[in-house]
Amino acid sequence: MTSPPPPDDDAWVRSHHRLLPQSQSLLSSHQPGMLFQYEPELDAFLEFLIWRFSIWVDKPTPGNALMNLRYRDERVAAQLSGKVRTGLEGPGLTAPQKIWYCVASVGGQYLFSRLQSFSAFRRWGDSEQRPLARRLWTLVQRIEGIYKAASFLNLLSFLYTGRYRNLIEKALRARLVYRSPHMNRSVSFEYMNRQLVWNEFSEMLLLLLPLLNSSAIKNILSPFAKESSSSNKEDTVACPICQVDPATPFIALPCQHRYCYYCIRTRCASAASFRCLRCNEPVVAIQREGVSSGK
Repeated sequence: MTSPPPPDDDAWVRSHHRLLPQSQSLLSSHQPGMLFQYEPELDAFLEFLIWRFSIWVDKPTPGNALMNLRYRDERVAAQLSGKVRTGLEGPGLTAPQKIWYCVASVGGQYLFSRLQSFSAFRRWGDSEQRPLARRLWTLVQRIEGIYKAASFLNLLSFLYTGRYRNLIEKALRARLVYRSPHMNRSVSFEYMNRQLVWNEFSEMLLLLLPLLNSSAIKNILSPFAKESSSSNKEDTVACPICQVDPATPFIALPCQHRYCYYCIRTRCASAASFRCLRCNEPVVAIQREGVSSGK
């Protein structure tokens, strides 16, 4: 039995060039998968940074800063109800309130998202799973339903009283109040107002333009647009509507001007009393090569 011949010296180079595109495609497809896999951790880290450099140091979040809002300890403010003059008085959140806010908002959201992804990956909700997994899945679904119902009730309460936006703020008695009674608007709405006006104007034009009779408008304006040159008036070679020499001309009666059949038919159908665009006379019939037909 003869042994196979040895490979060429540059065989590994050719193999490398042949497999390089496949390895690069696998590497590029693996990177988005890694980002998607660790998306809850990245979201939690960003939420923690926002909390660390805003609420923990008694500063508003970027969105609250634009709206001139800050967090206030409502427990102390309730004791100062007789000394409140403007509604802006009251200290900020205490250290335990800040910590519990981070634990509930950042940690709670991270744990719940991880639990959802883990249970979906393990398929706890399938009927063929063991009873413990099924009971845990049912418990998670019930907790989520109770939380959504409580959030909806808190939303109704917030719309009525204007105190606490979510359940975390309600549990910690952390209320958003104005930072300063006098503050210039940080966001300019000039561009947005122009955009809204233009959108309303364009929608009005789109509604009204199909209702207008273009032929009647042109007939009203045609006396003012007549050319002063007599040679132009007598030029009846091109169709007055499309400005093209008609391949099969039709004659408008009684003015004897040449039109395209499609142009003259559509204008007569759209306007009950269509007038010739050259002489402004009413068109009563059209004919081709001596054969006439009514409108």
